[in-house]
Amino acid sequence: MIAKTLKPFQELAIESGVNLFTHAKTLLDAAPDDAASRAHAINHNGYLLIEAPTGAGKTLMTGHLVERFSHVEDVVWFWFAPFKGVVGQTVGFLREEFHGLRLRELQEDRAVPGSRRGDVFVTTWQTVATRVKDRRNVRKEGELNPSIDELVAALRALGLRIGVVVDEAHHGFHGDTQAAKFFREVLRPEYTVLITATPDDADVREFEAVMGIAELHRNRVSRRDAVEAGLIKAGVKCAAYFVEPDKKALVDLEGTALRDAVSAHRKLKTALDDLGVPLTPLLLVQVDSKDDEPEARTERSVQRVKERLAKLGFTEEQVAVHTAKEPDSGLLALANDERREVLIFKMAVALGFDAPRAFTLVSMRASRDADFGVQLVGRILRVHRRLQGRAQTGRLPESLRYGYVFLADAETQTGLDLAGQRINQIHTEYAKVSPTTVVVRVGAQPAMVQVTEANGQLGLFQAQPPAWEVAEAVAPTAGETPPIGVPRASTEFDFGTFFGASPEGVSPTGDATLSPAGYLAPTIVRGAVGAYRYPLRPGLPRRFKTQRVSADNDITEDDCANRFMVSARDLLDALKRTVPVERRTLDVFTHDIQREFNFAAELSVAQAAVQAQKILCKSKVFDPRELRRALLRKMEAVLREEAMKEADALDAVAHFLNVILATHPGLLQEAQKAALAQTAELLEADELPAELICGAPLPTSPRNLYGVMPAELNSWERNFADLLDRDVNNLVRWWHRNLPRKAWSVNVLLPDGHGFFPDFIVGIEGRPTEGGTLLAEPKFAFERTDEVPKVQAEHRAYGRVLVLHLQGGAQWMVVRYDPQHHKPVLAGEFRIADAAGY
Repeated sequence: MIAKTLKPFQELAIESGVNLFTHAKTLLDAAPDDAASRAHAINHNGYLLIEAPTGAGKTLMTGHLVERFSHVEDVVWFWFAPFKGVVGQTVGFLREEFHGLRLRELQEDRAVPGSRRGDVFVTTWQTVATRVKDRRNVRKEGELNPSIDELVAALRALGLRIGVVVDEAHHGFHGDTQAAKFFREVLRPEYTVLITATPDDADVREFEAVMGIAELHRNRVSRRDAVEAGLIKAGVKCAAYFVEPDKKALVDLEGTALRDAVSAHRKLKTALDDLGVPLTPLLLVQVDSKDDEPEARTERSVQRVKERLAKLGFTEEQVAVHTAKEPDSGLLALANDERREVLIFKMAVALGFDAPRAFTLVSMRASRDADFGVQLVGRILRVHRRLQGRAQTGRLPESLRYGYVFLADAETQTGLDLAGQRINQIHTEYAKVSPTTVVVRVGAQPAMVQVTEANGQLGLFQAQPPAWEVAEAVAPTAGETPPIGVPRASTEFDFGTFFGASPEGVSPTGDATLSPAGYLAPTIVRGAVGAYRYPLRPGLPRRFKTQRVSADNDITEDDCANRFMVSARDLLDALKRTVPVERRTLDVFTHDIQREFNFAAELSVAQAAVQAQKILCKSKVFDPRELRRALLRKMEAVLREEAMKEADALDAVAHFLNVILATHPGLLQEAQKAALAQTAELLEADELPAELICGAPLPTSPRNLYGVMPAELNSWERNFADLLDRDVNNLVRWWHRNLPRKAWSVNVLLPDGHGFFPDFIVGIEGRPTEGGTLLAEPKFAFERTDEVPKVQAEHRAYGRVLVLHLQGGAQWMVVRYDPQHHKPVLAGEFRIADAAGY
């Protein structure tokens, strides 16, 4: 193999990294032999973050840095790949490219004798960062090999220092993970290189804080540098397909995206032939998958794509499949096998593998995540080595200068847009050493740090160990009081003291007493398991009314079908065989958008049937088979009344019904709601418990029925409860947390016969409902399909349920149902002053 020629930006990055670590070595050699001195030398010049787009040569630059620095320092390296399957790929590249390094196998070769500078162990965090030490991992001592913990200590005893390389550093290596603990407690490296294509400043700051890093140096390579060097494509064009919301369920967007991608793939193949380049381009197809889904579902997705590809003219030999949860050694071979024109893969495989032949990618998975978008773009960003010369000199045809992504779900375009912006934020810069800091010893004094201030003056201060060493030294054991000087964790505002109760929220005598806020203070029961008892406040509601479907109801599927009202416009829409589709093509780096409106996707009969069946099966009251038969009879009667010939064809009647159910699910919901209203019962729930018992004291609430914030409130519910307690106009008389499925809970019936339990029951002054009662439901994911019925729910005694969303973490917004788009939307700001009229 011919060694790769370095680009100018790569050479500069390598040189700056070597200079940085060489300065750190000088400081370490001169520093006194204690932990604090060592830590300060490392924390100022021992950490380097390499940020560059996929394809810019991050592994190449890091390999040269490791090799060159190993010529001047006695250092053994641990190189962490993101996945097990990428280890072989990394080892093969390092072995072929860097003859000055010696690659060692951590599983089999942990012998200390013979270890020398330039040794490199390529592994994964999963291999070393385990909680349990057993014979199956390298944390356990073997007959011939020490444990990795002992290996690191023995290497240091030989005078060797430790270097660490973390590839794809954003995966699992941050915060308080096992990997981070192993890094700082076992490896404790003098030199660290972090590599990432997706820098996240929040993660970087967290890493700096956890590791006690004074200065994290960066080598950053811009996308422009890599493009001008001919290493990556000039851009990525991303096509997404937009359909009217009520028609989306009827259109096969996966098939549309796949057909579009195949067309682009074949045009690129022709362009390469015309150019005289012997290269078969690769089409990547990412099937939808979830980590918790059965393997059978993935296999069905793969089989469906293979069948579609066969119809589009691909042979079985031309299509490869890889659906492992992580990349493995066979994936790289598949990507490089030019007999294969298509590679079908799962979501996780989008991470960490090279496919320079890939120009086009179809994604059938929805994701708005920018990290995922960066990885997706990275799979088609590289320029194949046979095209790099032409790319660098500007001799590539326009079509071959881009990668192309086709999305079956338009929402994914958001993640790709964010990914492009994140990659564009990387501007070229090179690490510079920090010569202003050096560890010195003054006489018999402890190690000191000499710092050159901004004004040129020299200052000395005592060296301190890293932050995590301080935390471990002073951390109290269970039940122990923290040492003096260690800050206590901040606590919540003491509402009990504020409202006149004792500091612990109980009366000094242990008896229940009436506080100035108008509620009984809790009784403390010494020695009891539930030590704190909060009585129900006097003069407030003790029971509420709930709803249920009458157990002896005689409602039938025909009753529902008779209320299923179909308009002439609905029938006209069902006659259409195609659906208009808008294609928007986004350049993820320039953000230019091209819109095309001349697309018409075929209406999918099969998808309409599947969607209709899902809607029929939602109800627990009506049998879906009997309901379908009743609706078919109703639909046939409607078609006859309109003198439509389709009334005589059973298949046509069924298709009309499927399309109408799929595009207008609200018609059936309204019919079910009307039918159920005749049999719904409104009855009194059980009395609320006389007291709330808790094993720990609860914060005080001036308007809660029990005078406290219930323990089960999540952050959103707590925020809403605080809003109710802060009501300055005294319109909120009381509030109660409505726990689900209790004998005293309030249930609200939904059109499908199911019920749900709104989170809050609130007493509002002047509200024209029984007891002035309002039911409220704060929602985080209010746009989910299963939340639609809740937005339309209405209680016979208490009125429509108020569904709210906290926008931007600061403003409560009312959620309403948009009948045109069949989804919940934010309808305006919520004010307690408006609650009476809601």
